[in-house]
Amino acid sequence: MTFKKAHGKGIHLSKFTLILFYSACSAFMLMFDSPNLQAQISEEEPAYSLAQGCYILKSQEYGRYIAKSLDGFYQFDQITANNATHFFLKPTGLGSFLLHDDEGRYLSRKLLKLKAERTASESANWRIHDTNFSNSHTVNSINNKWRLRDKKNSPILGIHKRKPRNHDLIEFIPQKPSSCLPAPEASINAEVAPSFYEKKDPDEPIIGFADMHTHIGFPQTMAGLAMSGGVFHPFGIEHALHDCEELHGENGNLNLLENNNKKSIVGYNTAGYPNFSHWPNRETSTHITAYYRWLERTYLSGLRLMVTNVTGNPTFCQLLSAIHITKQKGKCSANDAVKQQVDYIYQLQDYIDAQEGGPGQGWFRIVKSPEEARKVIADQKLAVVLGLEHGALFDCSGSYEVCTPEYIDQQLDQIHKLGIRSVFPIHRFDNDFGGTKLQKGTAGSWMHLTSKMSTSKIEEITDLINPAKLLFKEIEGYFYDVDHCPEGIQGSSSIKSMREFIDTDFAVITEAMKGVPAVGGVLEKFLNAAFIDKLKPLPEYTEFQQNSRACNTRSLQTIGRKLLHGLIDRGMIIEGDHMSYSTYLETLSLVEERKYSGFVSSHGWYEGIPEIRERIFRLGGVISPFPKRPADTAMDILAQAQEIREYSDYTVAMAIGTDVQGVATQGHGDIGVEINYPFKSYDGHVTFTAPQTGNRSFNFTKEGVAHYGLMTEWVENLIQVNQKSEEKFIDLFMNSAEAYVQMWERAANHRN
Repeated sequence: MTFKKAHGKGIHLSKFTLILFYSACSAFMLMFDSPNLQAQISEEEPAYSLAQGCYILKSQEYGRYIAKSLDGFYQFDQITANNATHFFLKPTGLGSFLLHDDEGRYLSRKLLKLKAERTASESANWRIHDTNFSNSHTVNSINNKWRLRDKKNSPILGIHKRKPRNHDLIEFIPQKPSSCLPAPEASINAEVAPSFYEKKDPDEPIIGFADMHTHIGFPQTMAGLAMSGGVFHPFGIEHALHDCEELHGENGNLNLLENNNKKSIVGYNTAGYPNFSHWPNRETSTHITAYYRWLERTYLSGLRLMVTNVTGNPTFCQLLSAIHITKQKGKCSANDAVKQQVDYIYQLQDYIDAQEGGPGQGWFRIVKSPEEARKVIADQKLAVVLGLEHGALFDCSGSYEVCTPEYIDQQLDQIHKLGIRSVFPIHRFDNDFGGTKLQKGTAGSWMHLTSKMSTSKIEEITDLINPAKLLFKEIEGYFYDVDHCPEGIQGSSSIKSMREFIDTDFAVITEAMKGVPAVGGVLEKFLNAAFIDKLKPLPEYTEFQQNSRACNTRSLQTIGRKLLHGLIDRGMIIEGDHMSYSTYLETLSLVEERKYSGFVSSHGWYEGIPEIRERIFRLGGVISPFPKRPADTAMDILAQAQEIREYSDYTVAMAIGTDVQGVATQGHGDIGVEINYPFKSYDGHVTFTAPQTGNRSFNFTKEGVAHYGLMTEWVENLIQVNQKSEEKFIDLFMNSAEAYVQMWERAANHRN
């Protein structure tokens, strides 16, 4: 805009000045609104029910419709409804929306006007409220104080005052769904019959299976640097499943967490939605494989209860932070990691609620008691139990003076308040509570190194490049104390020499740090003198590198017993996997002394000893195997469960523990078993078609469980194998959610 002076020269106003000018005009014009009408209008609840609908927008003041002009902006025009722009409303959260037009653009704020933008952003995010006047709404920009309005001869956006004016009222007129272009989203590739949603009696036995081990919050672990993308994103699938180059580097060369185990994958195509050249796949550990729509597909196939664990590795988090200096989100401590992931899972629940029409409407429900679980499942929704699987639990790693009984009680109360109900006392490395189960190969060496660092006095990995802090300071901490396992115990074979690991595999870190802008040279310079040399002497473990079975000798500690009693007293579930053999036995004995049912093995790890398995079942605990192998292997486990059923006093079942998004591979199909489409779910209420997301089709027979939605095909594979067997065991799988809830009920009601 230019104003003319008398001598003819123009005064050019900045955009900021222009906004102030319009704001002043808007405020002045408010005085001319009808005072009687203003007293009547008020904003009510957020307009949740607009979710997933198709609408045209009409102003209440002048009856004009919003339409897109030739210059790519939107305006109110005196046109017919047939010529108005159609908008699909995709929720970004509870009460907020993207308005996606019939040409694939988003209604976005551009100064005081509305522009059609190709990509969703904060400028395209609108908070919409119902009002108490003529079925109209208010539309407010979510990140500032601008409101959509129809006021002749003034900008289309005005100041957002506490009470709306008559020119702020916008009517959303429903249109046929076919007349709108939906915002990009993954299909569930399923047709759901109305009968699926019929509510059931919570007192009736649950029909459906349980996945006792998942990591839905993993994108937020390790300061958000371990996994590219998100299980959801407010601005949709294009943002959630984007190209991973930003985090993993060109050709995936900075994908440290995955490359340390699978060097052969370096050089992959990083493209995400809609083409997905390299990922998702059943072996990836750093890309999203449980996008919320894929999760929904498996829920429709019979998943009724899911345990999802928050996790982390402080040392690896710090290493990733050193490589991605400007990208970390949050801190690396265990307590910070837990809070960040729990918040993310609650945000996911809210996001799914928003997609389904408002608070409590979604199919994904976090439950805090077995009673809640039964009610949620009876409502035909997925009961989600929050779990905790963190090696540095409560940051108790070599700092026993901090981890007092009083501190443990305080921390247990805090995680209980967060909604966590299942806990691993031990994860991938030793802590103050006990010893960890050894892991073989390179992956085990990484955990061994981070265990050493976790028990050291090094609080931040950046200390490694600070000579004032580290050159004259010892790392301290300790490597595992390893010995031969007792006769018959599986333990771990192929324990790798730490010297060999440092000389070869750790080079991934060295190379990555060289490339860090500005500080790469400093990192490399001090890495040997300030870190590697101080790890020496490095254990060789030569006697354990072949077939000899190695066990960690660290046992259950005194403060570990305090932790276990605290979990039992609060009715929380104890996860036994990842414990060293001696820690496992002592824990199991303590649980038996308390006559406590709340003990589970969600990896199906019990050292291959039938006696331990029987002890767990006699307690009323639950065991679930990894479904990594084909379904015919699962049938063998079902047959074992059938035998246990004969002597157990409790409901016996076979749940699964996929460990999806938990640095774990997923299952594949049986040779010779073809999945023929369409096929129906176990309960017959859902019909599934071949899975496809964007431009990528997935073939379970060839790819296995490339993403979590293909667990649907794994279940169908299991059903087919069961139908061919002489004995029908499928009910042992489809009552696993019931078995878990019964176990939880006994734990929650424990009074010993």
